[in-house]
Amino acid sequence: MDENKSLKVSVIMPAYNSEKYIERSVKSVLSQTHEDLELIVVDDGSTDRTAGILRRLAAADSRLRYIRTENHGPAEARNAALKLIAEDAAFVTFIDADDELLPDALDYALEAADSGADFILLGFCIVEADGRERDYNEFDCLVRPQDMKTAFSRLYKANLLNQVWAKLYSAPLLRESGLCFKDYLWGEDRLFVFDYLERCSLIAVRSECKYRYIMHNGESLISKFYPKKFSVCIEADIRAQELCEKFNISDDADLRYMFAKSVFSCVTTLFSPSCTLSDEGRMIYIKEIRSNPRVQQRCRDTAGGLPANTLCQILRKGSPRTIMNTFRMVALVGEQAPDLFMKIKHRK
Repeated sequence: MDENKSLKVSVIMPAYNSEKYIERSVKSVLSQTHEDLELIVVDDGSTDRTAGILRRLAAADSRLRYIRTENHGPAEARNAALKLIAEDAAFVTFIDADDELLPDALDYALEAADSGADFILLGFCIVEADGRERDYNEFDCLVRPQDMKTAFSRLYKANLLNQVWAKLYSAPLLRESGLCFKDYLWGEDRLFVFDYLERCSLIAVRSECKYRYIMHNGESLISKFYPKKFSVCIEADIRAQELCEKFNISDDADLRYMFAKSVFSCVTTLFSPSCTLSDEGRMIYIKEIRSNPRVQQRCRDTAGGLPANTLCQILRKGSPRTIMNTFRMVALVGEQAPDLFMKIKHRK
């Protein structure tokens, strides 16, 4: 443990118009019990008070490096930060500008460094606007390449491979591989994790939830509409299948379930306030999804139980109007019964 105190961690945080929450988030990093760290915050062209807050915090703690760029989105902001990590950094981790780390998060994660792990997964907690908390974690274990035949599907279905945060990555491995984020507004996390997963040699899973994903008043459980989301879903499923082949996984029902969930999300976001498509435009979008060969092939016999497979059946065989009405109801459940929606959405 004492040796791990000397392991430097580069923490990367993209920020855009985050004045309400960023000071708390930054302080959750700078107040870590593990002090050998740098926090690189990339201000992605904010137009509110974010810049002033960060300049003040950087003046008070030299471990905070403030970078400002033109607005290009979180993927490019993270890529800019990856080019700036300290030469002596042992690990890199990511945090969003409105989330928090528990005070001992880095020390707790680095306990796994003794095992030689080059990828460390932490549990995380989703904190809803009303204060309710939901944990996502798996038991402590070490996962070697030969173990991935059983571990990959389990970790993916447990929602531990979908986000870039709540993980420590080997800084030397990131430098050597030259990995970067694709310029998407959704799903770039998952693709980055998959690309890294293919290169790492030992994964350490830590069971405690040390990362807090904070939802705020006014935020919807229904994701924002993103026109490219369906194509990113396809790309992620192709990568998941490639990893299945690499890890000699023959039964990919869990992966089909994760793909189906992402497709459900594509349709549900049509009823998000952020979607400006007309009903005709929504219908065209649904027809595109319904007719896609991968949807027809993969959205069946998933490991998601009756609710998921019923929605799969509707998606594959229902009329576009039936699909629209069904997922309009799913979106309504998300707004009117959020606890039920979260249980179904994140079913393991």
